[in-house]
Amino acid sequence: MAQNNALSVSGSVTDSASGSPVPNYQVHIDIDSASGGFYYHHIVFTMQNGNYFDSIAFPGAVPTGIVMVSVWDCMQHMHYVNFNFGPGNQTFTQNFHICVGQAPPPCHADFYPAIPPPPPNPLAVQFINTSTGVNGPWNWIFGDGSTSTLFAPVHVYSAAGVYQVTLKMGDSALGGCYGTATHSIHVDDSVGEGCHAEFTWYCDSGAMRTVNFINQSVGTGATWYWSFGDSTFSTDKNPIHTYANDGVFNVCLTITTTNPNCTDTRCHELIAGPPPPPGCQSWFYHMPDWLHISFQGNMPMNAPATYAWTFGDGATGTGKNVDHTYAAPGMYSVSLTTVRQDSINCTYTSTQQIFVADSLDIHQIYGQVFAGSFPMSRGLAMIFSDDTVPGGMPYFAMSPLDSTGIYMFPYVPNGEFVIWAVPFDSVGGYLPTFYQQALYWELATKISLGQPANPYNIHLLHAGNMMLGPGGINGHVNTTGLKITTVNEISMLLTDDQGNAIGFRRVNSSGGFNFSDMAYGTYYLKPELANVPSDQVKIVLSATNQIANVTMTFNGTSITGVTELSSIESFTAYPVPVNNVLSLNVKLVANENVIVEIYSFTGQKVLSQNYSLAKGENVVKLDMSTLSSGLYILRVTSPDGIKIVQKIVKQ
Repeated sequence: MAQNNALSVSGSVTDSASGSPVPNYQVHIDIDSASGGFYYHHIVFTMQNGNYFDSIAFPGAVPTGIVMVSVWDCMQHMHYVNFNFGPGNQTFTQNFHICVGQAPPPCHADFYPAIPPPPPNPLAVQFINTSTGVNGPWNWIFGDGSTSTLFAPVHVYSAAGVYQVTLKMGDSALGGCYGTATHSIHVDDSVGEGCHAEFTWYCDSGAMRTVNFINQSVGTGATWYWSFGDSTFSTDKNPIHTYANDGVFNVCLTITTTNPNCTDTRCHELIAGPPPPPGCQSWFYHMPDWLHISFQGNMPMNAPATYAWTFGDGATGTGKNVDHTYAAPGMYSVSLTTVRQDSINCTYTSTQQIFVADSLDIHQIYGQVFAGSFPMSRGLAMIFSDDTVPGGMPYFAMSPLDSTGIYMFPYVPNGEFVIWAVPFDSVGGYLPTFYQQALYWELATKISLGQPANPYNIHLLHAGNMMLGPGGINGHVNTTGLKITTVNEISMLLTDDQGNAIGFRRVNSSGGFNFSDMAYGTYYLKPELANVPSDQVKIVLSATNQIANVTMTFNGTSITGVTELSSIESFTAYPVPVNNVLSLNVKLVANENVIVEIYSFTGQKVLSQNYSLAKGENVVKLDMSTLSSGLYILRVTSPDGIKIVQKIVKQ
């Protein structure tokens, strides 16, 4: 029984494939009270019998609020349940049945709504099940309290409105894999049948680069246009395509129908080639309890390994799971070095900057991310400090979005921060966006702590249209000499020659990125990472320059970019902060005419000068003595492709 001023949560975690209990598994407990201002985040671990337990004592009377219990499965899907608690309602039990360990064979849950055949009921929705793996079971949650276990049910809603529908599917024939898909649907009497592009695929078992595509589109008299992500195309209904190389490819199907007369496009990312071998890359989690931190190390497939820790304060430790108590709050650089004890026998070191705080210095920050009118369920949110925090380092944290687009940062120190939301689906129509709808961090609205003003909701900016064609961009971000990098947190923004953002790619952990199936024309690339100045480089695709190669360098404080057509070799603005005169050191590989502009942080142009610069080193001096103290934006542009945007602080 719960104590009078305590809340208890318990349950079990079992393996969906075997039914066996899962020991030493993380269960997240989060509390947000509607009264009393109580916030709580804790990670507990299951015991050998798979059971877990947590008890939370309130400092005074039991408030009312919500407790969320969640776990992550082997497919990196979050399973969670919310309980409403209050005085007299303080004891809860939740069991989780999930896949664990190595990810099962791939299966994919997805669906879309359609009006049933005439005569239609405007509140009736036919759900078209497009999941791969058809053996079930199927569990539909319609968002109005109703459910179904049919493969493709018809559901009649009692009223018009927006409903969040979830399909949870499994397939025992594929080794127990399962998937979850959630979509928000609009139900009213104005919804027509429309057309819908959809497809699935599978790889030949003997030739993993040969992919069989299965067209699941709806619409009469359709024509099909496939873009395979490697600058090849097809108009077959169900094409078979062989990739020349292993990799991840963005595949798009565009259909055009005559009944009704409409066009629709659907894109998915697929992996061609064999799965990579088990790697050396280890990682770790940490669970803060003020100055006391619990660490858990992890290896791919739970491979046997030794674990050695350095905690950033001179102390060390060994073992997969270790605890450490810090003497004072601050930022600490924690490293885990693992050595595999099997035939692979490799060594890997992973490092994180963690913030250790006492109870008076932290805040809980949360909000919701929207794509149009609907929550964005596939993505993550990041928070960056504008300067250093106690301990002398910048603060940074990430939070995956849940199925309703909600993110939460439970331990944020005092200071100024920017919040950034990044969708996972890089071929979708929405772009990474900072709080208050800013595309670039220099223009982002900061939040100040002290006292949070939750929720900090973010509405993602929509990308413009990118015409398809045979061109492409291959790129890489170098991090030579850096031991600790956040290269996979960089988003590469693509704009057209008018400056309209038309797409983005997340840089992978190896620094690579690519854009494919692009029409010939002029484009600009800009790497985006909060608080990091970056170059914007020009790229021209043509019949003689069909695939452009871009190399960028991230040195920890800035990102510089070079293409075959770039005329800038280096750029520096100093001193920072500036008092009266700002100096610009520009090194060019060719003569250039440039425009240098200064904007206030509200967007007003306060200074503009034209310069003719020569090949080689150039120094430009700007008189800023008449400007008020504050934050400004420096822009350097040229007709031949130089575009530099940088934040300047005037004392």
